[in-house]
Amino acid sequence: MVNTASFPIWTHSATTRWCHRIGIAALLLYMFTWILSLDVSRALEPLLMLVYLIALFVQPQRARSFRDPLWLLLGIWLILQMITLPPAMAMFPDYAEDQIKSMRGLTKVFLILPIAWIMAGSTRIAFWTLSALLLGMVAGSLMTGESLATLTHYVSAGERPTLGFKNWQHAGVCAGVILIAQACFSWRFMQVTRHGARWQKWAARFCFTAVAIWALMAWTITMTRASWLGLGIVIVIGLVGILITMVRGKLHSAAVKNYIFLMVFIVIAIGIALAIFYGDQLLARILREDNVIAEALQGNLARVPYTSIGFRIHAWHYGLQLIAEQPWFGWGPKSHIPLLLQSTNPVGDTTLGVIAARDNLTHFHNSYLTILIANGISGFLVYLATVMTVAAATWRSWRRGDMPIDVAIFLGLFFVFWCVVNLFESYMAYQTGVYLIGAVGGMAYTYSMRRRLACHTQS
Repeated sequence: MVNTASFPIWTHSATTRWCHRIGIAALLLYMFTWILSLDVSRALEPLLMLVYLIALFVQPQRARSFRDPLWLLLGIWLILQMITLPPAMAMFPDYAEDQIKSMRGLTKVFLILPIAWIMAGSTRIAFWTLSALLLGMVAGSLMTGESLATLTHYVSAGERPTLGFKNWQHAGVCAGVILIAQACFSWRFMQVTRHGARWQKWAARFCFTAVAIWALMAWTITMTRASWLGLGIVIVIGLVGILITMVRGKLHSAAVKNYIFLMVFIVIAIGIALAIFYGDQLLARILREDNVIAEALQGNLARVPYTSIGFRIHAWHYGLQLIAEQPWFGWGPKSHIPLLLQSTNPVGDTTLGVIAARDNLTHFHNSYLTILIANGISGFLVYLATVMTVAAATWRSWRRGDMPIDVAIFLGLFFVFWCVVNLFESYMAYQTGVYLIGAVGGMAYTYSMRRRLACHTQS
């Protein structure tokens, strides 16, 4: 159990201590169950916010506690919703209720606040939270995804399994996040598991390896090109970072150097194995739509056919037209569905709207466009300011020495991966985005929040 005596702001009173304990239990259950039972998981969101608010209100410097920049951004965001929602609900009355639900979904990025508070600036609690999320994804996939026989059939037939997630894209991206986390924290994990009984050590390492195998399998067979691209960029950045660190003489531990060389060797070996056993499928998937990309790069939009990439190109073009029509406050959080369905933009011998209705393709496959269409430039700027606030807090926490270096590396690589994959899918508008941003964003912000709240208490 975490020694909360070192967290004065979290042990100010019996009420605060109980709020923190309840919050930890609720947070771990919230993260672990989102694939197993989304209804159970979502039911815990009000509890996370409640314990956080109660704890803030019983503090002596409660007024200062609400001066957190994220509280200010949350307030601005809610004001913008009051500007955007009424005309959106009047324009598309059949989607009025869904506008409210989608607004709540986009607002859940601010769950970073209660999650960061519950983590309490503790690396241990942060790791518990991230582990609950990642293990919950694997457990949920194994229990709710395709059976082994179905999975084998899909792989042999070249079909893409969902593995219990919303679709294969979401499964592939979550698998990529697991691989990044395991690569960044494997050294820490191996050091921690050195202690204890031999059977405990090897049981923990067996589970770690099993999760890595599942993630690599899921990342490969879901054939999510955005996840492949994102992880490829992350690997390149990681290798360049390692090379620069070694050239500058910043890495002194021989054990760490040997471990890094081992990890690089494993990555190369995995790459070779994939090329040998799965190379034809991977190459076919990568090159399947090179002609579509060529037409788009030449500006021949009329010749871009309806394919996976082709639909995205046509949807993005239409999305830019919508943004130009209502640039500042957008069309509403759920208006992307009726807007796509009524589109008359030509796609071959049909229209974008007909394709969207026929194949249920009712979003823009790009998180940045989704936010711009939903809430305009003003809403996008609030989201951008939120990202910059968390990023600045992360940077300061690492520079001060509050945040461990492996946590900082993971956060940086996750940010790159997340930026890439959201170019091709609207993950931030779905539960995948809610949970990943909550866990990782909370981890990024918790160290800064702990220092801020401690300063308020001492002043």
